[in-house]
Amino acid sequence: MPHLLAQIPITVPERAGEIVDQVKANPTLLAILIGVGVLTAVVFMWGIMKQAIKAVIFGGLLSVAAWIWYFNVR
Repeated sequence: MPHLLAQIPITVPERAGEIVDQVKANPTLLAILIGVGVLTAVVFMWGIMKQAIKAVIFGGLLSVAAWIWYFNVR
């Protein structure tokens, strides 16, 4: 991680206050940043739920197959 942080240009941390001031001064930019943040959070959560649903279906199928196998062997 320190190697990655070393690659950030020195001007970015120094300009952080300036960037924040520009966002505060421009409500359209603030709305765009909030919209993008909310959209990416929704897409992230949708992806997690999609994977969870796949895991539930797969687990259910394995469970049914195990019970069918158990009762057919017995």
